[in-house]
Amino acid sequence: MITFFIMIIILSIVLSISALLYSQVKVIRNIGDSMVSFYVADSGIEKVIYYDRQVLPTIANSQNCTSDTDCASFPGYNCDTNIGKCTKPVSRGLCSMISSNYCASNGGGDSSIYCGTTSGIPSSPSAVAGTTDPANGCVPSICDDCIVTFSTILDTGRTYNVVANVLGTNLEIQSTGIFGSAERKVQIDSAPAQ
Repeated sequence: MITFFIMIIILSIVLSISALLYSQVKVIRNIGDSMVSFYVADSGIEKVIYYDRQVLPTIANSQNCTSDTDCASFPGYNCDTNIGKCTKPVSRGLCSMISSNYCASNGGGDSSIYCGTTSGIPSSPSAVAGTTDPANGCVPSICDDCIVTFSTILDTGRTYNVVANVLGTNLEIQSTGIFGSAERKVQIDSAPAQ
């Protein structure tokens, strides 16, 4: 009888320690998933900032040209000999993410924005014009009042969902990274230097 009670006490101690260790292993796994989710969300932020600052569409005027000297009367314009017009890049590339002109299958741009369907490429971004400039807010040449949203599924179940809101010269980006059971949100508010 005493041996039976000792065995029950030892078994209950072992089971309680096992339960504590299992919960700690679960917490450690969630910490790992949380870190991956954070960095996945950060990837969404970096993608928006890259395209907003580096993938700048160009606008053309009606001036025909064969060299840059033909565009001298238009400050900031250079001759694009491919189309024979004076062109200049716009100051913000975010709204070009929703433009089909940037699809590689349509003759230009970077297909990693949204043009493909394989893993790691965002679904087609959608845009909602804002309230102060609904007619032109999401036009790539103006891009001053627009909300762009898209999602990307990366390999091994990592996903980020991005909402980028531009109003005038301000840019707010919210990116939610998801991995395993963890979800983390990163937000950046960018305003011009004063």
